[in-house]
Amino acid sequence: MLEALAEFVRARTTAEELDALREGQGLFLPSAAGAEVSDLMASQDPAELTANVVSVRNLMPGGDLFHTAVLALLCGTLVERGADPGAAIDATLDLFIQQLDALADQRRRDDRIRTERTLTDRIVTDRIMTDGIVTTAGQLTFMATMTMLSRSVGTRKRWRGRPELMARLDGLEEAGLVPWFLREVFTLHDDVDLLLLDPKNRRAYQFRMVGVRDRLYHCYALLQDALLRHTGPGYLGAEPVDPDMVRYARNRDLGEEEFGQDDPGRERMHDHLRFNFSVPGAVIMPGSASPSELPTLDGLPFLLVEPKGMSINWNPSNMYGVVHEALAASVELVREFDQERAEVLFVKCGF
Repeated sequence: MLEALAEFVRARTTAEELDALREGQGLFLPSAAGAEVSDLMASQDPAELTANVVSVRNLMPGGDLFHTAVLALLCGTLVERGADPGAAIDATLDLFIQQLDALADQRRRDDRIRTERTLTDRIVTDRIMTDGIVTTAGQLTFMATMTMLSRSVGTRKRWRGRPELMARLDGLEEAGLVPWFLREVFTLHDDVDLLLLDPKNRRAYQFRMVGVRDRLYHCYALLQDALLRHTGPGYLGAEPVDPDMVRYARNRDLGEEEFGQDDPGRERMHDHLRFNFSVPGAVIMPGSASPSELPTLDGLPFLLVEPKGMSINWNPSNMYGVVHEALAASVELVREFDQERAEVLFVKCGF
């Protein structure tokens, strides 16, 4: 029984707790609650860690916003140590929506304050405290949300691109109340299949995207690598890919100089097309476009692949900078179609 943590989450947040976190002193927990946290973290067994996540998750509903965010962060830490991210993801996303609602309320309060001529000291103090709780809780909730969503493809698929969620994120990001990377994780292309047609060699392929960002530059970096791994070097006259740029696009085994958003080395990174990727009627499909903008063939988005005709370069850190170290991305071959099926696809798209 986590009696001390249960008491903690039901208590009201104090100014001292917020100040301690803002000043870099870390989270303030009562000693009994801190002892329970230490016990939860002691295990190295994934099953036991997952059971611990469930125990903490069950304390979350109805608690103080900031203290509930502390519990969500605790669940995220257990996930990083090996617990199943699915054990608390729904409770964390419920808190995430509650957090967005609180930030939207804060934004409306701030707008009202600008129009009010007289405010008592008590009202000002209460609003400062309330805003502090909401803002600081958000920092913890967003970290926990990213930790779990980065590891849960199934959950990302369920939540991807909800219009009401995206509109709210856009508004809050514009107001500077939520970080940019939240929108990125809710617009990932997961388990989305893509057809690739090579008119020159009359070959057709099906690839699958996982964790691919909402711009084709990211898809291209991974797709050209997957295609060359399947066909072998020199396909359609393509030069080899840069393994470091592929590793960056996959978000795997990155060093601090690649992961850090402010490192000057990021500005020296560059990748470029090894093929010409286009759609019927266009010379090239811009890398800035979304995979959702691609035309479809038999219900799947598709691209044409041809020998490289022009040089197109980009900075990977600008186009698909790292949003979380656990967020793996891939484009992998599902199949190459036999010649008969390939010809059917070419006829359907007018080749």
